[in-house]
Amino acid sequence: MEVWLKQYLSLFFAFDTYGNLNWLAIPLFVYFVATIRKRKRWEIAIVFVFFLSCLFLLGIIKGRFNFRYIFTLYPFTLAFILLYGWEFIKKKNHCLQIGILVICGIFVFLNYYYARESYGLFWRHRVTHVDYSFPHELLKFINNIEDLSSDSMILVCSHRHLFYYYTNKKGIYFGDPKSRIFFNQKNREAALDILKNQLKVKYILVHWRYKPSWILSDIIINDCDLVYAELGIYLYRLREKDLDKEELEKLFINDSLLRNGSFENWNRGPLKKPDFFEGGDNIFEGMVIREEKEVRVGRYSAKIRGDNFSFAQDLTNYEEYRGKNLICVAWVKTNVPDKYRIQIYDGIDSIFSKRHSGRGDWELLQANYTVNPLAKFILIRVIQAEKTGKVDDVVYVDGALLVEGDWNTFYLYTLHRTL
Repeated sequence: MEVWLKQYLSLFFAFDTYGNLNWLAIPLFVYFVATIRKRKRWEIAIVFVFFLSCLFLLGIIKGRFNFRYIFTLYPFTLAFILLYGWEFIKKKNHCLQIGILVICGIFVFLNYYYARESYGLFWRHRVTHVDYSFPHELLKFINNIEDLSSDSMILVCSHRHLFYYYTNKKGIYFGDPKSRIFFNQKNREAALDILKNQLKVKYILVHWRYKPSWILSDIIINDCDLVYAELGIYLYRLREKDLDKEELEKLFINDSLLRNGSFENWNRGPLKKPDFFEGGDNIFEGMVIREEKEVRVGRYSAKIRGDNFSFAQDLTNYEEYRGKNLICVAWVKTNVPDKYRIQIYDGIDSIFSKRHSGRGDWELLQANYTVNPLAKFILIRVIQAEKTGKVDDVVYVDGALLVEGDWNTFYLYTLHRTL
């Protein structure tokens, strides 16, 4: 009984949330059904829509746990009560009408008095939302983006209510018919051209639970940089230009904080670990070898085979980067879903990139992290997220970069190029 009153019939009997007036809709509905032959078609249509709304929101969505959805029915419910309540008493004795109206007035007063805090919470919800799961900083960041012209767009792939309610930027929802021309393309180059030049998209907003189509996934991996992330919501920016070969070489040789990030140097031999990189306790000789065919940057990559491991490099002068923002990116290729990701770890806190999809392609993984001021070290790792029990699982790693700076570090625009 409690489940029915406080969940499936919560609109009518959750007095602490919606007040004590809504239950009157139930006897009036019974009265309406009993006199349905006298009703006009428009009246039947309205009541039918109201009944379906209650059935869907209360029965399917379980409204007690989604207060804001049920609150959308509140004005409809009050209108129904007033309309058919008057229909019920309009032919009654005049004194009886006055008595019923007085009782209803008392109900309305008590309804407001006891539920005013609940109503106030709903009305103020959008403005004063301070819940820890709300992406305040991400939304603030979007509002402060300066390189969006008056006709530029953000492709919104999830949480559109957050985008349209809380930002001042223009966006196009991925489900909008105008975006269909993009998703219907057969190759990445054509889709990218439409995204940039026809739809005027410069940023893409994605939640980690959203599963992008293959065309959008390829563009995010190959043509975008992660510019901000909060609470599983990621904002990517489409790249505008690439550096040439000389600038890219300078990046790996001089500007990256990681040494040998393109895995070109194997002074201990091709069957040993690459220079400056080490494995954890579960990385044994022969598990990391030099790879010459599956390569993303330069001539070689690192091929790692096994289960339950991490492959890492320590930042030698880590004290200089305490309290500073670091960005780590690396190309990773595997056909094992959700097993591999990269990590920045300082002995106190850490951050992970998204996991590799396991589609068998090179994917650019990225982790942004502000180092703890009390950091004990800074360790960059290709780490296993899920143990599969298969010791022959293979992952290729190449083009690993670690840079200090802001989210718009220009270096990151160039990682899809090869030396």
